[in-house]
Amino acid sequence: MPRPRHGASRPAVMTADEPGRGTLAGMEAGLPPDQVLGYARVLARRVADRLDGRLRAAYLHGSAVLGGWRPDRSDVDLLLVAENGITGPEVRATAAVLAAGQPECPASRGLECSVVTAGQAAWPRPPWPFLLHAADLPGEHRRRIVADDDRHGDRDLLMHYTVCRAAGWPVHGPVPEALIGCVPRPVILRYLADELGWGIEHATEEYPVLNACRALVFLADGRIVSKVDGGRMAAGRGLGPPAVIRRALGRQRGHAPSQPAAADALDFIRATAAALRSAASGPADR
Repeated sequence: MPRPRHGASRPAVMTADEPGRGTLAGMEAGLPPDQVLGYARVLARRVADRLDGRLRAAYLHGSAVLGGWRPDRSDVDLLLVAENGITGPEVRATAAVLAAGQPECPASRGLECSVVTAGQAAWPRPPWPFLLHAADLPGEHRRRIVADDDRHGDRDLLMHYTVCRAAGWPVHGPVPEALIGCVPRPVILRYLADELGWGIEHATEEYPVLNACRALVFLADGRIVSKVDGGRMAAGRGLGPPAVIRRALGRQRGHAPSQPAAADALDFIRATAAALRSAASGPADR
């Protein structure tokens, strides 16, 4: 991840003693890549124009701000926060901007963008409602737009909110803490545990191993870090089997082909998930 250039620096993120509050501590974190930042600014400006100034904020999150973003294997994660009470026509106008596919996304995996209201962001709770979700479909060269008409919500939003609070880069509007509320720590821990189970079933070894590493870092001290930083920190602290972590880091960096999780990796991932669930239900987190 590039370090800040031309005297730029990331917006300040203050530390707080709130349950579930994450702090940014990644070794790779810095100014988002130029092509990602430029793309997000143009897209946010187009949405703001269609909403006639009723877009409160746009936040980059994910690997573009945590570190490890690669154009050949990453996406662009963006959270848009609109005023409360925007109308159906305004929501459809926003959907049209997102569906247009312009400007061209600089990431091979495309755009993943959620649009929420200020109220939804300020009080983030189940069922995690949203206005719109846009995501590029791999290999199909088209963008899927989903409206939360039935209010089923999207549980992934809880982690988007958490990462944005700790590390989100405001391409439009105030710093994330001004608009985004705190997700309770037990909720985050249970989500992280469930995400590890998903990774075992649907991803290659490096994905759940490095997610397990960064989940252990969060469990230990509330830090939000990238996959690579999580692997480095877990290895340095002795939080996991060194051989498994080294293997996952090598594959994440493209030094070796990806493979399904081996037995030693599965043991580590499942033990981590169990530790997360135990902490989520412990007396300190009730």
